[in-house]
Order: sequence, then C-alpha cells, then structure tokens
Amino acid sequence: MAVKKNPDYDNERMRLPLLFLGFFIVGSLITLSFSYKNEVEIVNDGKDDQEVKDIPEENEVIEEEEEIVENEPPEVEQLETPPEPSEEIELAENKDEDEQQQVETEEIPDEPEAPAPPAEIVEYPDVEAGFPGGTAAMKKFLAENIKYPEIAMELGDAGRVFIEFVVNKDGSIEQVKILRGVSKEIDLEAKRVVRSMPKWKPAESKGEAVRARCRIPINFILQ
Repeated sequence: MAVKKNPDYDNERMRLPLLFLGFFIVGSLITLSFSYKNEVEIVNDGKDDQEVKDIPEENEVIEEEEEIVENEPPEVEQLETPPEPSEEIELAENKDEDEQQQVETEEIPDEPEAPAPPAEIVEYPDVEAGFPGGTAAMKKFLAENIKYPEIAMELGDAGRVFIEFVVNKDGSIEQVKILRGVSKEIDLEAKRVVRSMPKWKPAESKGEAVRARCRIPINFILQ
C-alpha cells in the first residue's frame, strides 16, 4: 500500500524557516541602511568636525587669558609691602628722646636762694628810733586805738604793760614781746596795738639807718 504525502503539511513545515529567513534578511537590510547613513553623515559633517576641533582652541585661549589675569600682581599687595627701615626714623626717635630730656630738665625747679641774713641789731645806736610826730603823737595814737578788753574790765584788771619790739631799717616793727604784763587779755591788746602802729623813724648809727630795739610802757586805766 503506498503512503500518500500531504502537500499542506509540507508547506506548513517550511513556512517557519522561511519566516525566520525573511526576518534575517529584513534585519540585515535595516542594519546596512543605518550603517550607510552614519557613514554619509560622518563624511558630510566635515564642518562640524572643524567646529568641534576649534572649540578646544578657544577654551585653551580662554584658559591662557585666565592664567594671565590670575598671574597679574594686585596693586594692594604692593601697598602692603612694609617700608625698609631708614636712618631718618632713628633720628626722629632720638629727637623725641632729646625733647623728653629737655622737658624733664625744665621741670626741675631751681633751688631757692638762701635769704640774706638779717642786719645786726644795734643795742645803743647814736640816734634812737622814734614814733612819727614824737612822743605826744604816740600817746594820742595809743589812746585812740586801744580797746580795753571786756573781761579785764569785769575783773577790774588795770596797770602798766612794758613792751619791747624791733624797728627795722625801713621803720617796720617786728619781734613784739611783753617784758612785764598785767593779764593775758591786756597783754594781748598791748601787742596788737603796737603791731598796728605806722612805720617808725629808724635808728641811726654813724649816719646810717640801723635795726634797733625799743621799749615803751602802755598804761591801762579803768575809769
């Protein structure tokens, strides 16, 4: 008995390999087309290559300019450079020291001159010192200027006070002291009134004015 072949079965079995073969051919054509396009683009884009090549050169120029700008020394740094020491500064410092020494020297006070020793007191001059206007004028002055102390009046103190003083060459009076007194209040008043006297006529010795002592009594009488 002979076996019969089914033509539909044979066609169905060959369909799958043919389909794969068709896919392969189509994929190859697509791949070739993309490869061709890329090659053409690379050839036709020569200008783009030049532009791409030119870009690094511009970047290099910019970088060089930046380096030049960065390497330029700023003016501020030159101003901050400290000046070298000079002899003028030392001279100025020495001048200041000299001025300080001069000021210190000026501040030192001069030693006061020693006062001249007082003239010698002549105990027995040729001409005695006298009150201006004489003894009568002196009595009038005492009567008008003596203020009797109230305490002495209440206690009834009265009497004669002997007083001594020195008449200088210019007639001024100093070194007033009581030789014999009555009471504290009366003695103080006697000294006060003598110190208030006007300048006396100075004593004389050998025709020159000299310092001399004078002694006078002053009476304190209650009325």
